[in-house]
Amino acid sequence: MTVTEAVAGVRGQVLLGDDLLTLRCLQDVDAGAMVDGDDPDQVRWLNDGHPSDLARTREWIGRNQHEWREGGPRRNLGIVDRATAALAGMVEAHLALPDLAPGTVNVAYGVFPAFRGRGYAARAVRLVCTWLGAATDARTVVLRIDADNAPSLGVAQDDALVRAGLVRVGPGSDGLVHHALPLRRVARVVLVCGPAGSGKSTLAGRLERDGFVRLSFDEEAWRRGHRDHPLPGPVAAEVHGVLRARLVAHVRAGRDVVVDTSFWSRASRASYRALVAPLGVVPVTYHLTTPRAEVLRRLAGRTGSGPHDVAVPARLARAYLDGFEAPTPDEGPLLLVDAG
Repeated sequence: MTVTEAVAGVRGQVLLGDDLLTLRCLQDVDAGAMVDGDDPDQVRWLNDGHPSDLARTREWIGRNQHEWREGGPRRNLGIVDRATAALAGMVEAHLALPDLAPGTVNVAYGVFPAFRGRGYAARAVRLVCTWLGAATDARTVVLRIDADNAPSLGVAQDDALVRAGLVRVGPGSDGLVHHALPLRRVARVVLVCGPAGSGKSTLAGRLERDGFVRLSFDEEAWRRGHRDHPLPGPVAAEVHGVLRARLVAHVRAGRDVVVDTSFWSRASRASYRALVAPLGVVPVTYHLTTPRAEVLRRLAGRTGSGPHDVAVPARLARAYLDGFEAPTPDEGPLLLVDAG
């Protein structure tokens, strides 16, 4: 593959979104909507002239699910209308398309007839480009569009994409019109999110071994002599202040960073996102979706032997879980990781 993700061995369900759309991995139940959304334009531009049928579509979805699980190069996402939860189309990032330069990702898209004319394709491309810049080492996105495909060419004229640097680079050897978007990235930042006992530190350690600088709330608190959680408000704010200052310094130096703390609230995640936004960085949230029973089992076995083994009474453990505000895709790129 010419493009890799931040941690190639970590698999999960990617969720991206804004106020109108959610992009998610395709599911078996999407097959019917995909067949129903077929029309002559879909057949001509995306299906190589072959009308969709249910059996082939189900097989295609299965292949895509396999590629997500196994780290294959084709990453398809369903475009879902948030207001109705209806599947509105698909968008694909191909991480290793032959004949493209190393570090280049091909992005393709299609919107069903009932949802056309609303700007959904351009929004989906923007969201995918944000994910690629935040979660992979991709350097360029390319849109390859047939010169006769006027609606798709319109996506390449989207104001936000043009402001981000999307430009027409001319016809390619494949006979398609190529548009290229450079992914300007200073550094990658991962926010590891989950309640105590969900496996955050284990995941952060994997990122650290892959070259990320790890900033740990629990380790900094332990170093300062704090053995009981939760910390008093002023103390927690002081520890976060240290992490925030180090995060900015590392990002300015071009280093990839993983922040290892619970990020239990939407506000806490937003504050760290706002901190690095002026530096041109969009963090990816890795949300560990460890089952509640497993979290409680792990916490019950803690002995207080170190920063990642702080004892948590059962009552407090349940309160942590009950008060946890799960991240949503409209906050920014999100990966749901099953660490059960």
